[in-house]
Amino acid sequence: MSDSPDATLIGLALEKLLNDSDLDKVIGCLTETPEEKEQHPSLRLLHLRFNEDIPDIDGLADHLSSASMDYVLSRRRRDAFYLELSKAKNSSLRAVPKMMRAVKDAFIEFRSAYPERASEVGEVLAYSVALQHLGAAQLVSKMSLKTSHNMPVHGLDGIHARFEGGVLTVFFLESKVTSTASSGGRDYAKSLAGFGSNKKQYLREYALIGDVGNLDVLKGEEREQLLEFLNPYSTKDFPKRERSIGVICYSENKLFANTIPVDDGDPRKHEEHFASLYAADRYRHQKNLSNQLEKHGVTAAKCVVYLVAVPDVAVLREEFYRAIGIEGTKSDCKKLIDDEDMEFEDE
Repeated sequence: MSDSPDATLIGLALEKLLNDSDLDKVIGCLTETPEEKEQHPSLRLLHLRFNEDIPDIDGLADHLSSASMDYVLSRRRRDAFYLELSKAKNSSLRAVPKMMRAVKDAFIEFRSAYPERASEVGEVLAYSVALQHLGAAQLVSKMSLKTSHNMPVHGLDGIHARFEGGVLTVFFLESKVTSTASSGGRDYAKSLAGFGSNKKQYLREYALIGDVGNLDVLKGEEREQLLEFLNPYSTKDFPKRERSIGVICYSENKLFANTIPVDDGDPRKHEEHFASLYAADRYRHQKNLSNQLEKHGVTAAKCVVYLVAVPDVAVLREEFYRAIGIEGTKSDCKKLIDDEDMEFEDE
């Protein structure tokens, strides 16, 4: 293989692994000013879409339950299900319940083994954000690994990649589901600092890509080039960068409670009203994140944070599990307790 990467092969390889996303139908994104785009960490403010005056939390839960099909199942298993469907006589859909059961069982098994770590809604949200906003393909199905008795539950929530302008960017996903934005920022910074200081864990994540990742559906030179690009031990001078992607879903009680009257005017004004209030809070969120990353010795320029505002994360969890057909548990719906003093820590 040449020391120079074949851009066409790398691009085609990742294109084959990239799934579609229509997350923007249920999650809106505030527009940034040129000055805001230059700030570090890069901060994107996301929020629920509205059905007139009602934040559509059910719509997000349903979207994430559908996205969990691609998130949970490895590419090889998805291809196997797809092949079975394509060979079915007279357009039979008998394979569909089997596929849905495999996804549901993965969630049930993980929740049973780790009842206090039932944060899958955040992980599926982070996966969807990576597809929609980064155009980055999933390299490893982390959920399928977490339900394996031979794999540790700890580690990154996702690994994605994008090839653009001759440069491969690897995105390390970290999701947080919390009661406040500031506590989510604190937890994200702590997790990122822990991962950054753990060389063994860092190398293990790259090993997973080659050993049990989605690349096993690629063939020949296409797969070999991408693997070489992703090899942390490679001596070849391939242009590659790494970025941390934080997806913090939090309960925005105050702003969602600030409503305007319903009338016969433009129904979009309710969402626009919320968006204007949310935008006014950008400086506070930016400052808190910057302070937390600096406190934990993290390079802010290597971080992109997506703050996702919902009325109540406990309700989102409950509706997500309902959508995939799993009965909620007390650990899912209990009120998240954070130190309220953290709201303005370091500000």
